[in-house]
Amino acid sequence: MGATQSKMYAVVSAAFAGAIKANVIKYTERYICIDKFLLARGNDCGVEEILCVVMFWSWKKLLPTVSLLNGLSMKRLYMLQALLFMVCTAYAQRVELGAGGDRPIEVMASSEWHWVQGGDETAAAVNTINGQGLTMERLEASRFLAQATMGFEPEDIDQVMVTGIEGWIDQQFELPPTDFLQLLYDVDDEVQAWNLSLGADSSEFGGLPYYNILNYAWWEMVVKKPDLLRNKIAYALSQILVVSANSDLEGHGDALASYYDIFLKHASGNYRDILMEVSLHPAMGFYLSHLNNPKANPAENIHPDENYAREFLQLFTIGLYELNSDGSHRKDQNGRDIPTYDQTDVKEFAKIWTGLGPSDVRPNMYDVEADFGLDIYLADMTQPMMMYEDYHQSGEKHLLNGTVVPDGQSGMEDIADAVDNVFEHPNVGPFIALRLIQRLVKSNPTPAYVGRVAAAFNNNGNGVRGDMKAVIKSILLDQEARSCGAQLDPNHGRLREPLVRYTHYAKVLDMEQYYDRFWNNGYTFWESTGQSIFGSPSVFNFYAPDYRPNGAIAAAQQVAPEFQIHNSRTSVEFFNQVNRWTMYNQIMDSWEEEDPSPFLDKSALKRYARDPEVLINKLDLLLTHGQLSDATRQLIHEALLAQIYRDYREDRVELAIYLIMISPDYAILK
Repeated sequence: MGATQSKMYAVVSAAFAGAIKANVIKYTERYICIDKFLLARGNDCGVEEILCVVMFWSWKKLLPTVSLLNGLSMKRLYMLQALLFMVCTAYAQRVELGAGGDRPIEVMASSEWHWVQGGDETAAAVNTINGQGLTMERLEASRFLAQATMGFEPEDIDQVMVTGIEGWIDQQFELPPTDFLQLLYDVDDEVQAWNLSLGADSSEFGGLPYYNILNYAWWEMVVKKPDLLRNKIAYALSQILVVSANSDLEGHGDALASYYDIFLKHASGNYRDILMEVSLHPAMGFYLSHLNNPKANPAENIHPDENYAREFLQLFTIGLYELNSDGSHRKDQNGRDIPTYDQTDVKEFAKIWTGLGPSDVRPNMYDVEADFGLDIYLADMTQPMMMYEDYHQSGEKHLLNGTVVPDGQSGMEDIADAVDNVFEHPNVGPFIALRLIQRLVKSNPTPAYVGRVAAAFNNNGNGVRGDMKAVIKSILLDQEARSCGAQLDPNHGRLREPLVRYTHYAKVLDMEQYYDRFWNNGYTFWESTGQSIFGSPSVFNFYAPDYRPNGAIAAAQQVAPEFQIHNSRTSVEFFNQVNRWTMYNQIMDSWEEEDPSPFLDKSALKRYARDPEVLINKLDLLLTHGQLSDATRQLIHEALLAQIYRDYREDRVELAIYLIMISPDYAILK
């Protein structure tokens, strides 16, 4: 470089330094034009601020200074530009954007439309840097609640923000469980009083609460009761240890409510207690036919019923094949799966489940007392079955892993030994871990995730096996449940089943009924989607945990259980149901005369509706937990902008709710 050129660069550097420092940085700090602000979330979901280093210089402001450069060649001008960049870099200041700050910064976005009238909330561009736009923790709280509840209210998000996720779980477990059976009786009394007030004949009442009353009470619990986590766990367990109203239990709502209470009570208890109480409950005894199951009488070709013995092993505890602690199948020396039991084992366990009969009767005109063989129409189906020793199979029973139940014990001692024998089997931890993870978080957990939850089942840290509180905490606090990085995994998440979508809608949006009661028979929804509480078609639940729909999921060797009831009919019918709830205000229906249906109160959401983006943001928080894609958001935004006539705010609210609820972004919970 020649002496003249060196001198020129020195002069230019000195001349520009002052200009850049006095002018350029001034404008850098005052004006930052952002067309689109993209918040890239870290894997730990712990991002609380964005550090953005912005360098900007205004050629327009510097043009008088650079006029002396006229006549320079383009090559030299480019060299000067590079030098200018280096000087800018030297003097540029770091401006922290996000979570506030003391520098006055004005932010403009091409997509922002500030309303001239109304004074409503607006999706202001400045929220991208003032902290108000950093809603990730709130969105994560919403996503957590979608996993841990059947539905939540906006205030529950605030509560999680205050306590933290683990604190919220602890608080929920401290709440007393809802007494569902008592709630059923209360609702039944209220229904009878309502109908009597309308002139009904009292002789029409007095029977057992029917299945429709069970539905009324269950929806009352879902909408009103505070023990949200217990109810979600109870619902999950009811899909593992299945009884169904698709049987003669339809007429015994009290039996089903009492059975559900087992899960509500032991959601923070121990799985062994669940197994024992389920085994002795008359609803299960009737459904899987070990109620009034007699001992063998070869002369009359009578043999112990094997139904419960088989399902107790296959569906409730250990499954068909031996498992490693991470849920993968153990293999024999030839690489084949190892069965956990065979038909001989089933026959031995069937002997265990003999001799159980009703322990009490409901009031009756026949003075009938509890006895072995009494049918369910006179039996009190809310009380545990009792042992009738004369009908219990005596002798040794050879159970799993070489365990022998000795001769001479009582029937209840045999049952206790059998439950312990299975409960201690190494399969139970990973077996239950996988099924509960699938019900709460994702369809395809990694083996490591299953292994961590199974370890919590095997030992809660204090040497206790089967601690449900430890299991649930392990599931919901695991990195695969909480990490944002996991959300980017295409194998992460699950299809929300129709009933959970329904309860979420009813809980998270403002719903009102004149008498503040939410009696929902659920019949229309069951016809449309195939789901209602205790509405499973069989003991195998609505769907199998290993169901693979044809196509990409099956090709990837993944499972998607809920897709077993997702088909061309039920998917479209769900759209129709959402349309019915949202556009026609028919969210629930009872079968009682002159009982007003609940309706959706849209007034709170209408205040957000002048700016479509604000409304979409609000519903994204409540319904899709921040997972609404840019493509879906844009489609909804354009649809809402077209709503400008009459009560356009209400039209926008209805349309936005409908479009989000039927979107794939909502259907798949990541």
